[in-house]
This record gives sequence, C-alpha cells and structure tokens, in this order.
Amino acid sequence: MSLKTICSPSSIAIVGVSHNKKKVGHLVAKNILEQGFKGALYFVNPSGETILGKRTYKNLQSIKKKVDLAICAVPADIVLSYLDKLQCIHCKNIVILSAGFKEGSSPENVTREEKLQKLIAKHRLTVLGPNCLGFVNTSKKINATFLQHALPKGNISIISQSGALGSAFVDYIATKSHLGISHFISLGNKSVIDESDALAYLATDPSTHVIGMYLEDIARSTLFAKLLKELSPKKPVVILKGGKTKQGSEAALSHTGSLAGDDATVEALITQSYAIRADSYAEFETLLKLLSYGAAPKNENILVLSNAGGMGVLLTDDIIQNKLRLVTISQKTKNELKSHMNPHKSISIHNPIDLLGDASAFDYEQAVAATEKETNIGAVIVLLTPQANTQIMKTARVLYHYQKRIHYPLLPVFMGKASVSRAHRFFEQKGMPSFRYFASFSRALYKLVDYKKRCGLRSSHHSNFFSIQTTTHQPDIHTVLSQYSGESFLNQYDSARVIAWSGISVSPLYHATTKQDLARIVRREGFPLVAKIASDKITHKTEVHGVITQITTLEELQNAYHTFTSITSKKAGCYVQKQHNGYELLVGAKRDKEHGVVLLLGVGGVYAELFKQSLQVLYPCSLDMFAHLLKTSFFSRYLMPFRGLPAINITSLHETMMKLGSILEQHKEIDSIDINPLMMRGTECVAVDARVILAKR
Repeated sequence: MSLKTICSPSSIAIVGVSHNKKKVGHLVAKNILEQGFKGALYFVNPSGETILGKRTYKNLQSIKKKVDLAICAVPADIVLSYLDKLQCIHCKNIVILSAGFKEGSSPENVTREEKLQKLIAKHRLTVLGPNCLGFVNTSKKINATFLQHALPKGNISIISQSGALGSAFVDYIATKSHLGISHFISLGNKSVIDESDALAYLATDPSTHVIGMYLEDIARSTLFAKLLKELSPKKPVVILKGGKTKQGSEAALSHTGSLAGDDATVEALITQSYAIRADSYAEFETLLKLLSYGAAPKNENILVLSNAGGMGVLLTDDIIQNKLRLVTISQKTKNELKSHMNPHKSISIHNPIDLLGDASAFDYEQAVAATEKETNIGAVIVLLTPQANTQIMKTARVLYHYQKRIHYPLLPVFMGKASVSRAHRFFEQKGMPSFRYFASFSRALYKLVDYKKRCGLRSSHHSNFFSIQTTTHQPDIHTVLSQYSGESFLNQYDSARVIAWSGISVSPLYHATTKQDLARIVRREGFPLVAKIASDKITHKTEVHGVITQITTLEELQNAYHTFTSITSKKAGCYVQKQHNGYELLVGAKRDKEHGVVLLLGVGGVYAELFKQSLQVLYPCSLDMFAHLLKTSFFSRYLMPFRGLPAINITSLHETMMKLGSILEQHKEIDSIDINPLMMRGTECVAVDARVILAKR
C-alpha cells in the first residue's frame, strides 16, 4: 500500500473535532493548523458550530467535495459507521486514531476488528492504524497527531509501533535547534499499513536521511528484509525492537495484538539487511543523533582527550569493552604535543591524553592541532568535567572551529549540568553533537563502525554451488522421506544419508548386529571408535549413557555392544563410527513461517543446551557476510588456534551451512535438521550425528 496520499494529501477531513481542548479531535485539528498546513481542511462535528475559528460540517456528506484523507478521532464503534460514508467524498485513505480493535482480546474487540477488515476489503481502503498517534510530514507542514508541539523540520524520520515511544522521541526533538523531523509515522495495529509500506515510502522522500524504527513484530518479513537491504546503505535505518525476552514478548502481545518472533532470528534479519539495531532507548537516541549530524566515526580507532583522569579511565574501559580501539599516535605527534604544552605540567601523552584538571582551552586546542595530521583516527572524544578554572565556553568554541577543518568527528562529552548547559546549547546551535555522559555512547560508536563494514559487503553474492549438489540425489531424498509418512523424524541412519546426499561430509555410520560385524568395522576403520545405542525412541543418547567414546580395542567395542543390546535387544544391535577430534559444533537449519529458512550455529556435543551459545543466520548468506557474523560473535574464538587445534576454516563451515539450508529450501517435508556434533579441524568438516525432523502434516 502506498503512503503517499496519506502523508502528502492536498485536502484533509477530520472527523470528531471537538470544542473540548482535551479531546483528541481538538488536539489533532489544532496541531494541523499550528503546523501550517496549506491545503483544504474540513472539520466534521454534528453541531455544525465554529471550532478553532473554522466552520464545521455536520457530516461527511455535507462537505460535497473530493477529499484525499480522512482522520477519525471518534470512538471505535462510531469509526465503523464512517467507513461506509467515505465514498461520498471519494476518499480511500483514512487514519484511525481510535483504540478498541485487535489490541484487545475482549469479544467486542474481536468482533469490531472483523467488521473493520470487511469494510477495508469492501471499499479498498488504505488505513493507518487503528490505535495510532497519527503522522507528521514537516515538508507539507502537516502534524496530524495529538502530540504537544509543532515540530521542527529535519532529516530524521520515525516509524513507531508504539505511539508513546514515538511521542517521547518527538518531544525530545522539539527542544533541539539542529535536530528535526521529516516524518513521524505511528503504525498502531497495522490493519493495512505496516513497516514495509512506511519504509518504501520514506525511500523516495528527499528530506529523510536517517530512519528510526520501533517495532514489536515484523509483518511480511521477506519484503521487509528486501526493502532494508536496498535502503539501509543509502539511508541508515536504526531499529529498536521490543519483545526480546519472553516477558517482553507477552507484553507486546497485550499491547498491540501482535506476537513477537524469535529475537535471534530478528537479529539476523537486521544484521544481514545492513540495518543497525539499538539495544536500548538511550542507544536509539544516540545513534539517530550521530547519524543526523553526520558524525559517525570513520573507523574503530578512537582518540580520547580529557581533563579528568578517573572519568578518562572509565571511558577507556567502555571503549575497549565495546570492541573499539584506542589509536596509537605517532612519536612525531607526541613530541609536537609535548613541545606545545607547559613544561611544568606532567600531562600523559599516551591515549587517552590526560590534559589534567587545570587544562585550559589553549591546552585542548594544542592537543587537537597536534593530532590533526594523524591519518588513522576514526573519531576524537573530547571529555571535559567542570573544574573551578575550566574554560568551558572557550573550549567549546575551539572544538567547533577545528571541526570545520577536520575530516573525522570531534565528539564533545561535557559532563555535569549547570556549568556545561551553555556549552551544549552552543553545540546545538552550531549543529555539532555533544553529550552529557557516555552511557551507551561507545556502544553506539561501535555499531556505526560495524554498519559501515557491513555495507561494504553488499557487492558480495552467495554462490549457488550448494543447490547444485543435491540435484542428483533429489529422487533418493524423496524416496527416503516418503517412507516416513506419519512419523516425526528420520532414524539416525537415514538422517545421515540425507545429509550426505546434500554434499556434506558424513562420518560413515555402521550398524552392527553381530560380533562378526564389529570385527569387520575394526578392520575397515581401525581405532579409536565410538559406539552408540541404536534406538529410534531415544533423541538424546548421552542422557541414557548411550554413547561410549575413545574405544581402542575390540574387547571394549564388544563390551559396549553388550551394554547397549541389553537395554534394547540383540536385534537392535548398535551403531559404530570412527572417532573424530576437533571443535564440536552444533549446526542446524529450521523452517520459520515468517523468515523462511534459518540456520543455526552453536556449541556442539553434550554442552549444546548447557551453554546455549548460538548464532542464527538467514539463508542464503554470502561468504563475506557469514565471515563478518562469525568475527563479531562468540564464535570468533574458534577463528584462532587453541591447544593444538587449528582455527576452523570459515569457507568450509559456510559451505556446510548453506548446503544444509538448501535441503530445507528444496524439501518442504522437512521442518528442521540438527547436526550435533559437526567436527571441525581446519578445513576438515565432518557430520558425526544428525537428526532430520519432519514437518507436521
């Protein structure tokens, strides 16, 4: 659905305009007038009286003109009665501010939602809301909300599923002199218009340079990801996602009538679509501020100038903990810095550069000037705490002067309140971002650096070699799957065959039912070996002591055989495999109804459920993006040698995971696949145990 007519109408009718200054209809009408809308504006009120200096119409029929947009600020039941009447003004676009639809679970809400959807379909309406705050388009001078302020024009657009969160950010913006709004779009219940429609609209808006989104669920996630991939590298998109925890997810359900999806999958979608995820509202605000001002760091190398030793130490800790680096300045710069400083001052010329508590504006100027020629600086954080002799305003002017000539951002963190307020107002007036504290600050800087790196991977495309591998064995896979009609999963032997047919290296699995079988396996594979209980009813073999490793003699193998067959039966026998050494990984693929095929990489073996360290990746994924995801996650530890084990090979792991995803993409009968463990030693990548779970029919 296009938002163009809703957000850029030439004429607006407001239903429910009231004399009561506290009523939503009155507030919306007042905001539209105060924002300066120049188009035709019609107020609808049954009394027909003058409100806010404008004539009102008793009903829509009395307008007798075509209207681009209707805004309903009346109770939910009355809204429904108006939807049939929009035809008289030839209007197909409506903003419904009222609550009382699917965000509630009462029978009345359910019935009302059903009626709403029928009317939308009947009249082919484009609807924003219901249960929303409205929208703002400052270029068209429209504030169709019941927010408190007329909003300054700027380059930030906000899409919010929560009216309250959106209003908090907009209220924050209203106090700033160099931050402003292009659009604010409150989605509400998303009966028609959703986040993908809003993104598609803002992609073409010349006033929007950066987009902030608050979401509690994602509709049409495949389309959403496609739009993000196209838009994010051109216009950064910052997403604050609610419902990360089980409790938060339940809150999202009661608040908007939507069910939050698997958060790790949403994380993968955001990351692979080049967007930026904020972990808190404070971080959301910081990211949008830095992007709006064009003050993102050039790289991860940070220089700190400070007049506060203790605060400098805390900031340094924060920088390092958030995967940024303290840049090492050259000896030439150190010498120059030292030569310009008072020889009686014992300043630290290492990074962070501590200019001491009595640092003057001149000291800050010399420090900035000396480091100006350094080529590998990503950003300079200028930390200042107010002492009795601190030249706060002079220092602020020095920083602004140098920012105009330096290619990397100078980021003032002037701490305190009363003493530094004037300096922060100065920075705002000059269009330079400044901060009163550094909570969420370093994390935001890291995410902007990471965003830049991910955008650099856009030209990389995934190879389709993994799809070709399974083509030859398609009939074999279908034959095996057809034998399990009505079953929940494949046995271990058939699971291994399906995995092998996908092109993944599988450790041969032998089914021994006699002592002679055991002897033949030893002659073929040698030692060490692993014996496993043979049972289709046991999912986790280790929980019943059904796996014996490091078997080095035939006698040990025979003892394992007797142990397992005494639990099951002689006929059941046992499974035997070669013992493999290396990193134990859990590799999986699952079918997600919203996001398609999702791949999972976790800590393998018996510790998979204990540590629960995992990474989710949406299929398909390019090698470059996959490598980036590994390097920025817990699994970066596997990318270096450890106690005689070589680092895992990223290309081999990527091939294996993509082949696994290809099986699910091509065989809808399969719901999920687990390989646990996948043994990795350098480029060697071998599936040892696997389970294929079938989709419910």
